[in-house]
Amino acid sequence: MRFIPLHTKNTTIVYKNSVCSFATLLVVTFIALSVMLPVLLVSFLSPYSGISESRILYEQPNTEFTDQYIFVGTTEPLEFEEEESLVACSSFGNFNDQMESYTNSCTTTRYWTEDMNNDGVTDRAHFQLELQDVPTRLVSFSLLLFFKAELQHKCDLSPPSVLAHQLPLATRLANGEIKLKGELSLKQYVGFTCPFPGRNNKTQFRDVQVDINGTTEQFNMESLLAQVKANPAFFQLVVQETYYNKTSPQFEPGLIIDLEMDVLQVPARYHLSVWERLGQFWLYFASFFGISFYIMNKLKDFLFGHHIVRSWEIIPWKKLY
Repeated sequence: MRFIPLHTKNTTIVYKNSVCSFATLLVVTFIALSVMLPVLLVSFLSPYSGISESRILYEQPNTEFTDQYIFVGTTEPLEFEEEESLVACSSFGNFNDQMESYTNSCTTTRYWTEDMNNDGVTDRAHFQLELQDVPTRLVSFSLLLFFKAELQHKCDLSPPSVLAHQLPLATRLANGEIKLKGELSLKQYVGFTCPFPGRNNKTQFRDVQVDINGTTEQFNMESLLAQVKANPAFFQLVVQETYYNKTSPQFEPGLIIDLEMDVLQVPARYHLSVWERLGQFWLYFASFFGISFYIMNKLKDFLFGHHIVRSWEIIPWKKLY
């Protein structure tokens, strides 16, 4: 009968027994437990240990204005009239043709950007719309700006970026400046998926379709935003401050709508690839495995050292004297 070494104590004392023995079965069980216990612990503690299927990364999107906008304002009724009037401006020719009687006040638009740290990425964007000869005071307005915004940290992703803002004016103006200050924000319904070795899936987005030859209903803010929201994620404008500055029409004629938008880092949630999750799992498994292996080894020392488990104990002759 051949004996195989089953356990070594202090690197000198060796315990042996046959392959078909209770001692061998016990040692194999301990080896299996030293591997399985860390796996079970990591799986059980994963919701609390930081191992997850997604990760939030902060990234500053790369933005670009497409030179497309829609502005519709409501003004107070003219004298001897009961219904409110409109002021409408846009970059879409068909919309302007259909709203021709309301576009007389539109004059100029300006757009410029600021790169504060010279890294080639826009940090702040400005949009300015100037109205002249507004017939009566402005009551409220709706503004739509069409942008392109791209995330590039893990893969190229381009969520829709139609920035909308509706404002009922606290101070009604026919002349002066309305200044809006806000920031670009990412609204996300599900985590982004990027390609990795073994899988070539990537989150897809639906483009916002604007029928430039359609009716004015096609340019309605509600219908356009419904297209935007039918996506896994989209960018939106969050206005935080609004300022009103009334000026004299004799010295500074016209009404200016000025938007200042900060483009900061936004939190984006990504699904982790299989390889990233394995990397996380391995780190936690290695920590638990070291503890588990040490405990199992000490347990075998006790069982073999106290002869609870029978085996041949081979002691070097020097240890006998």
